Amino acid sequence: MRRRTILQLGGSVGIGLALSRASVADAAASRLRLKMQAWLPDGTPLSRHALNQLYFLDLQQEPLPNPPRQVEVGCLWSAVPSAMPFAIALRLPVSGFGEVVLYADRQGLGLTPKDFPLNLNLAFAQTRIQRVQAAFRQWQRMGFTFTAEMEDRLEEVIAALRRAETTTTHVAQIYACNTALAASLWLGEQLVFAKAQQTIGRYQRSRTFRFGCNAFGYPQAGPDYERYFRQVFNFATVPFYWKPFEPQQGKPEFAQRDQVVSWLERNGITPKGHPLAWFHEVGVPDWVRNQPYAELKRFLHQRIVEVVAHYGDRIPYYDVINEAHGAPWANLLHYTPEQFLELTQLAATAAHQANPRIVRILNCCCLWGEAVAYYPPPQRSPYQYLKACIAAGIPFEVMGLQLYYPDQDFFEIDRLLERFSQLGKPIHITELGVSSATGIDAQSLLQDARGLWHAPWSETIQADWVEQLYTLCYSKPYIEAISWWDLSDQACFWPFGGLLDQHMRPKAAFCRLRTLLAQWRYQSQ
Repeated sequence: MRRRTILQLGGSVGIGLALSRASVADAAASRLRLKMQAWLPDGTPLSRHALNQLYFLDLQQEPLPNPPRQVEVGCLWSAVPSAMPFAIALRLPVSGFGEVVLYADRQGLGLTPKDFPLNLNLAFAQTRIQRVQAAFRQWQRMGFTFTAEMEDRLEEVIAALRRAETTTTHVAQIYACNTALAASLWLGEQLVFAKAQQTIGRYQRSRTFRFGCNAFGYPQAGPDYERYFRQVFNFATVPFYWKPFEPQQGKPEFAQRDQVVSWLERNGITPKGHPLAWFHEVGVPDWVRNQPYAELKRFLHQRIVEVVAHYGDRIPYYDVINEAHGAPWANLLHYTPEQFLELTQLAATAAHQANPRIVRILNCCCLWGEAVAYYPPPQRSPYQYLKACIAAGIPFEVMGLQLYYPDQDFFEIDRLLERFSQLGKPIHITELGVSSATGIDAQSLLQDARGLWHAPWSETIQADWVEQLYTLCYSKPYIEAISWWDLSDQACFWPFGGLLDQHMRPKAAFCRLRTLLAQWRYQSQ
């Protein structure tokens, strides 16, 4: 089963169109009070397209709808956003590290119009270094230890920022900003990784931790797929996309899913159904699409009860609803945020009605919520959606978070996970993947490998990313499961995203993950 097209940051036609709608070249100049400039590491002004991806956030890290703006090469003028004070986010190349989203918030105090015009490169370096320095000292107070080399690097980072702040030559200043950013990005990730390793060493995790993958390659991928799947995973996602599952009303196709579930049971692997409700094209059968809302709810309730009752305790976990925060690609029928809450309530209630023992997961993508800035309402960020579900008393057990996105470094991923944990529910990392090569992968859904983390994608870089992500997540007591998407490159969602290549041979990431899991499972005894 192929996955849906998601928000593609950087070069996406979808975002380009959305951003162009936000541009208002004829807006009154007096309204565009905020002037921002950004440069590539060599001092070249940032392209108009890249700069147009800038968005604003409030100080609770919630993206704000883009106000009117004008964009030229290297320079953006914007009206004041709807919250005050505010922060800024923009994906920017950092020579020596990669291409990542950077943030400016005036060292946590927020920006106001008096802080403009703004040199974004310098503002990003100042905020990043303040965040890293604050985390360094806070984690030391919590009892974590860092090497003398890391202490020295922190001093070097602070010195590099001082040079950037005092340099008057433009090109030299941008170079100094890049030096400070690259060093602080590396140091931030090193701190996060060291803290995670120490946490794992201190505390034992339950052997019931779920290491998963979708099982979409069974049985057609053959015996090697099955063998490698069994070597690593104790948790598996089984597809229940409504459109292919019930192409004709009243004729659900259980046989293939029954076969997958039986294979998982024979091998002691716990199944999870995905998803019971999803309003993407693949989640809405043609015979449902034109039904009135009341009828849609009736059919959806019937479907959920039928699927969950059919399997009973054989499938103990379900993504009861997928991406219900209103992103355009997952809102085929143009529902309002209030209707999505009602549909979430329906999905959670119907699943419980069919089997009160199942674990209900609300699965969310695009966790930083930037679609709120790029696309018009109605929609919520994933955080606000989950917060609204909890406030409305919607019954569910687990927050599902997707972590595909390689344009966020691990320091920011750590901050994001901690933020979601404050909602008080356990977390499953339901989907994740990065590439093992650059270029075009014709076997994948997204085709073009994207992102740049440390170096161009290779098997080694993919393995490094896997090691850091799994180590970080396994160290968090509120994270109970991690599921890769997909096992093999033969037919995958993310370009070159398999842990096995097209010939079913293990990549470096598979071997690295197998070693990690063996170590952790031994430690947890």
